[in-house]
Amino acid sequence: MSPPKDAPAERYQLFQREGSTRWQMRFSLRGHGQIKRSLNTDDHAEAVRRADEIFYEAAYRAKQGMSAKVHTFEAVAEEFIQLILREVERGERRADQGKSEPSLIRRFFVGYFGQKPIDTITDTDLERYVEWRRTYWTEGPGKLITHIEYERGGHKLRRPPKRTAPALSRQRGEAVVLRALLRQAVKWGYVKTPPTVSIRTRKAPDNRRPSFEPHEFEKLTQTSLGRLTDPIMDGTGAEVRASDRRTWRIKRLDDHTRRDRAVLHAYVMIAAFSGLRPTEMYNLTWGDVVGYREGRGKGIDQRDIRLKARGKGMSGTAIPHKAAIPWFDTLWMMFERGMQREPLDTDPVFANEQGKRIGSIANGFTELLKAAGLERDNRGIKRTPYSLRHFHISEQLANGAEVIDVARNCRTSLAMIDKHYGQVRLERVADRLRPEWTRA
Repeated sequence: MSPPKDAPAERYQLFQREGSTRWQMRFSLRGHGQIKRSLNTDDHAEAVRRADEIFYEAAYRAKQGMSAKVHTFEAVAEEFIQLILREVERGERRADQGKSEPSLIRRFFVGYFGQKPIDTITDTDLERYVEWRRTYWTEGPGKLITHIEYERGGHKLRRPPKRTAPALSRQRGEAVVLRALLRQAVKWGYVKTPPTVSIRTRKAPDNRRPSFEPHEFEKLTQTSLGRLTDPIMDGTGAEVRASDRRTWRIKRLDDHTRRDRAVLHAYVMIAAFSGLRPTEMYNLTWGDVVGYREGRGKGIDQRDIRLKARGKGMSGTAIPHKAAIPWFDTLWMMFERGMQREPLDTDPVFANEQGKRIGSIANGFTELLKAAGLERDNRGIKRTPYSLRHFHISEQLANGAEVIDVARNCRTSLAMIDKHYGQVRLERVADRLRPEWTRA
């Protein structure tokens, strides 16, 4: 190592390591210890200029109560991750945060800011980050990633990434983590005043799931029942146009079409009277219809059932209205007729002619909606089978059911009830808003 060369006013020392022509600097500030930095130049005059700049910046930082050393975003992020893991271990954070937040920080925050000194990040940098994050999986680095690895139940799994922009709720959730990281950097003395993390997202659209008004649901069911009869009975029938321009009307339903429409009608009624999700309807087996076998042959008033709902990563028991029971009877009889035996507990409730689980009723449901003129709600949003669940919950609330009971029975949270299902028209609860004591 060459002998140190004194810089002006003894502020710092310049030196060259043995075997290197690059200049280095070292200096000390009270309360901050010794600081060493490479100046990345062979020229002595340029080394002095850079050393002055570094020294005065460090002195200013120390005077402002910050760390005299420059800390990169990546280094601070890793320190913050270790803090998260310690807090999880002490029970101060949820265990899932110890898995999700480190990967979020490394993939997105460090992926963008990297080696940038954390105290130089500005509001403008954050604005640019937001746009980069929105296009990460479609135009940015994520477009080259073929799969994402994760762990569940002690097993390492992988899934393909979603090639879409993150949902607004996810963007806001990530902003909370980034804000916490920057606030912690202030506490550690790495930043004097953090930039404002105001991730401006467009106002969330009205994403309430489309439902049915009572008169619309009545029209839907009447249309569905009407589609079970032969067209010749009411003088109508779908018009068919051949490629040679010949036209004719269908005068009789084939057995396959009639059966499909009967299953669809039962699906509509059970979903509306139970509030099950489409995935829960799909997974439903006869063993999940608790109490059904014991009640067969009895009147509806003497029967009761419970539904074991499985889907969306959760399970639970649902209490349906008794009005759903006759439609289970319909599906039971159709299974018996097609398979020449009673359904087993493992057989699907919604089965095709071969007794196999029906993959989806979405197309048939859309055709029914078109026939009833109810394909879209008053906002122009297309209805789906999920609209039957929304109808169920909205009707429960409109008819005085307690919100917490509805949430538990439908295996959802009070927040989700308020966000998606609580917007019941005031006219339908007018009587509850005008109690007896207010009436003249």
